[in-house]
Amino acid sequence: MTKTSLSFSGFDGPTAVEPWTTIPQLAFEHTALLYSMYAIAALHLSRLEPANAEAIDAYRNYLGLALQEHRKDVSELTKANSDAACMASSLIRIYAFAILQERPLSPYTPPTQFLYMTSGTLMVFHEAWNSIGDDESSVAVKLVKNMTIWSEGETSFEDSWMAPLHESNGLGLSHLLRRNVTEHPPERWDFEIQEAYQLTINYIGSVQIAIAAGEAGEHVLRRLIVFPVLIPKRFIDLVAEEQPRALVVLAHYFALIARFKHVWYIGDGGRSEVRGIQTALSAEWMGMMSWPLSATAEEST
Repeated sequence: MTKTSLSFSGFDGPTAVEPWTTIPQLAFEHTALLYSMYAIAALHLSRLEPANAEAIDAYRNYLGLALQEHRKDVSELTKANSDAACMASSLIRIYAFAILQERPLSPYTPPTQFLYMTSGTLMVFHEAWNSIGDDESSVAVKLVKNMTIWSEGETSFEDSWMAPLHESNGLGLSHLLRRNVTEHPPERWDFEIQEAYQLTINYIGSVQIAIAAGEAGEHVLRRLIVFPVLIPKRFIDLVAEEQPRALVVLAHYFALIARFKHVWYIGDGGRSEVRGIQTALSAEWMGMMSWPLSATAEEST
């Protein structure tokens, strides 16, 4: 597990590595974390050894056990189990990214299981923060503060995690909100839907701004890993409904993820999702798909 943890993005110093390398010791006291650790290690081994049927069976079995025990921990979150719950949640999120590469994409259906599985992490961290936010020795606190989106000097969980959702970040993607008012039937639209799209676009824009500013690749990937955690649930619902605009916005996210195909738990998942979304959209949406398609074409070469 120690070797697997070092393959996760963003380890730019001893402080960043520490939360992950303490998992094995913490797992001896918390079953959900133990099973999560086994699942992600077995999954990593299966990618290194594709013919290893035992590893494939192991990661699937351990994931089921991990999710079962994790639900119990989350329903009874205390200071005593908050660290383990947060770490288990983070491992499950990495697992969700990794298995994206395995899902069938023809005919294309949105990755709703992936989005819903990873979106619950915020609630776990938020509740844990209320219990352990004042404890600098907490593994979960160290993990949160090592994330790129945490600003130096921040003390508010909400303020720091919500910063990438600021409207100014989405200015470069405002064209994704343009509507065809003569469309028949008209696109379903209300304040909640517009806000869901706006906030999601803002987050994607914040990543593009970080890339343009020359931010280190491992830091950019950390921003992308957190994306499903911070976007509005309403946007995920729109993706689940296969709303064309939601799929277009999601394609912009996956086009950014495609930059990291060299990372074992990302692989070709980003590019494949963009191509799958392309097949699910009618011609009228292809103009908004131009950037994701061109960006992933470059990544495939």
